[in-house]
Amino acid sequence: MSAQTSDAIPVDGSGTSVTRFLVSLLILAFITSHLAQTMWLWLSPELFRTLHLGLSMLFLAVLSVQVVRPPFARLQSVVLGSIAIFVMAYIFSEHEALLTERVFGPSGADILVGLAFLAAVFVTAGKIWGWIIPALGMIALLYGYFGAIFSDDLFFHSGVSFERLISYTSIPFFEGMLGSMTGLSGSLIFVFMLFAGLLKSAGGIEFVLGLAARLSGDTRGGPAKVAVLGSGIMGMISGSTVANVASTGTITIPLMKKSGFRPHDAGAIEAVASTGGQFMPPVMGLTAFLIVGLTGIPYIDVMVAAVVPATIYYANLLVAVHLSASSPAPGSAGLELDKAATGIGSEVRSYAHLILGVVLLTVLLFNQMPPAMAGVISMLFIVVTEASKQLIVHRADPLEGLRIFGQRMYDGALDGVTNGAQLAVIIAIIGIIVDLMTITGFAQRLSHIVLSLSDVSLLLLLLLVALSCLIFGLGMPTAAAYSLVAVLGAPALVGFGVDLLAAHMFVFFFANMSAITPPVALASLVASKVAGASYMKTAVASLRLGLPGFVLPFLFVYYPGVLLQGDSIPEIVITILSVLMFFVALNMLLSRHCSWGLPEFWSRPLLGLIAIGLLYPHQGIQLAAMSVFGLAVLIKMRKPA
Repeated sequence: MSAQTSDAIPVDGSGTSVTRFLVSLLILAFITSHLAQTMWLWLSPELFRTLHLGLSMLFLAVLSVQVVRPPFARLQSVVLGSIAIFVMAYIFSEHEALLTERVFGPSGADILVGLAFLAAVFVTAGKIWGWIIPALGMIALLYGYFGAIFSDDLFFHSGVSFERLISYTSIPFFEGMLGSMTGLSGSLIFVFMLFAGLLKSAGGIEFVLGLAARLSGDTRGGPAKVAVLGSGIMGMISGSTVANVASTGTITIPLMKKSGFRPHDAGAIEAVASTGGQFMPPVMGLTAFLIVGLTGIPYIDVMVAAVVPATIYYANLLVAVHLSASSPAPGSAGLELDKAATGIGSEVRSYAHLILGVVLLTVLLFNQMPPAMAGVISMLFIVVTEASKQLIVHRADPLEGLRIFGQRMYDGALDGVTNGAQLAVIIAIIGIIVDLMTITGFAQRLSHIVLSLSDVSLLLLLLLVALSCLIFGLGMPTAAAYSLVAVLGAPALVGFGVDLLAAHMFVFFFANMSAITPPVALASLVASKVAGASYMKTAVASLRLGLPGFVLPFLFVYYPGVLLQGDSIPEIVITILSVLMFFVALNMLLSRHCSWGLPEFWSRPLLGLIAIGLLYPHQGIQLAAMSVFGLAVLIKMRKPA
């Protein structure tokens, strides 16, 4: 099983002048149409979804023609692009008739158009992401049509006729590929992919990694801490863990190796750090908005609930890195920063507009502005301030400043549109799977059966849902993985009595953790390639370092204080501190050296008892364990290393 990363179509500036012009024209059309929809709603939802998916396919086809060489591949891209143009033209011209005259079923022309559109989307998604998700989509379609042949209660349904099956994939019902999932992709995900692209092109990656290096580069395991902090910050605005590994990992992994980390450990640290970026507010790898769309929970509640788990996740990773590092990193740790010439103040001043852009986005979201509008305003802020910066820096040669500004904005727009378009086609197929699971009643029956199997144990139910999330999340970007598992796993948890937000945070975490879960473990796979390390060693190391990501979701259910839910503030504070200490203790327990001046055969059992006490469901025992652990850490810190 394999899948490609979200940057599977490289852009090297090659190709004819015609294709380069078409790419630029489509970028302009993409951005203007989507920003206009965000600000003025100039299209109906059905037409906007059609435009979003159609433009995505057309853009990817033209981009593919620009960079591929084999004649057959180019011909295939031309065909796919032509289908996208034809489908958009047909739906726009027949829009009124589709909504009024064909509400009960498609015409013959609708069926042909729907089939062509379906095939084109599947082929496009397969070329970019690999064939795992398209294969699942095809299985869902076959299941929808042949459901009547099954005899057991879980899989049986009366079957969906061919005409209605095509209707549910696209037109005239505007479901499946043209359903709400594609709507979210166009109205929310694309805006934030564009924001992330502009942020990176304006120097975001260099600034984040440089700042992280100045903050932690001289400490023990400094380069690894740079990777943790840098990848975490960049990952929170990226919808793809794998893309984050492929971008920041090319810088951080060689630095870690240079400072003495084993290749598979360096790859694992980057993979786990990039995976955790999807948990970080305010954007949470774009999935925060999907949680809002599927549950109706206010965005501010989702963002606040994610703060503590994300903090614990990264605190644990920093502790793990510190414990595993053999000695303090030397000086710049290979980052080659001239700290004498430029201090951290200069670094911050050079990129202050990027910091303010992220702060502005957070403030607008906290003030309950619609997320898409907040993203647009923050993006325009980045554009205006970057232009001002370049004109000030190149005031002796304003034309050079404008040239640099234009190139950076084009690069950012190309990156954002490419990633947004690639996510659009895979989310379209996820939309088919999700809708068919609902239409056939499979999701409801699965939830009922899972509940009946585990009606005596909440823990058993959680384990079953966690396993299904890890399986269904394999090989998918964060947003798509969550969307699929949310419709399968969350209803079962809610039906058992689990809080709605806790249930969706549970499946969100496990869907995301599939990125470092063998046998696929895409984040670990890409990191191992960058590190030149064994894939399996990297994946195993990733599992150990990412342990909180597998444990925290269970704590959401049993300890609501982790999500900042509860009746008492002191109770919430005690819960957070005990959970944080638990993971620190667990890290120390798993480290190579576990000694506080006592024989190791005493230290490990003692630490194990403390860890159990920290999570024991009794506040008195938790407080006692916290006191003992805190005292032991203080004693350890006072002793020479």
